[in-house]
Amino acid sequence: MKFQRGSLFRPEKDYYKIAGIILLIGCLQFLLAVNLAETQFPGYSIAKNTLSDLGGTLPAVEPSAIIFNLSVILLGISCLAAVYLILKSGGCRLFSSCLAIFAICAVGVGIFPEYTGVTHSLFALVAFLFGSLAVLFSYRLGLNIPMVIVSLVVGLIALLILLLSFIWGYGTANPLVAYLGVGGTERFIVYPMLFYLTALGGYLTSRGKDWVRIRFTDGYW
Repeated sequence: MKFQRGSLFRPEKDYYKIAGIILLIGCLQFLLAVNLAETQFPGYSIAKNTLSDLGGTLPAVEPSAIIFNLSVILLGISCLAAVYLILKSGGCRLFSSCLAIFAICAVGVGIFPEYTGVTHSLFALVAFLFGSLAVLFSYRLGLNIPMVIVSLVVGLIALLILLLSFIWGYGTANPLVAYLGVGGTERFIVYPMLFYLTALGGYLTSRGKDWVRIRFTDGYW
């Protein structure tokens, strides 16, 4: 079986720019929606409350719940659309597969809020894992060296915190939770990942027109 080692640029099917715009918008709308939902949730604490608390309490706190759940579903849909366009452009299947799994699980997080219990927790855990892996494997898209370094640092930080949380749990036995709170610890997994995907979206919006095409036609200046 032939294994694709990275991106295979297809100049006749260059959708990186559109994929980047969709990824950028999807991540930005989620980050802004979370901030809005937090302001509409009385007594919400970024240290004591998880992100999923915004959309998964019983009784539901509105409009916080609908804002969060719709935004995380839109995040998943936008990432799936970006994956489709990246693959059509010859993008790496390993990165695309990880991002696709993350996207599907993000939709699952919105459809099955926190009060659904194990189902929600499973979607969230898999989303954290494969989102971090997507960040790590994004170097296979042929990024420049600074972006590769950032992807490795961000991806490893998210994976390390996720691993430590899995080993120590989210109780006081976890020194991260004791210091940052359960909500703060979760944000050190989610936010670096989303900030990087936002930056990757911005990178791809210019790459599709200015970097890749110049490289394969006129060469570097």
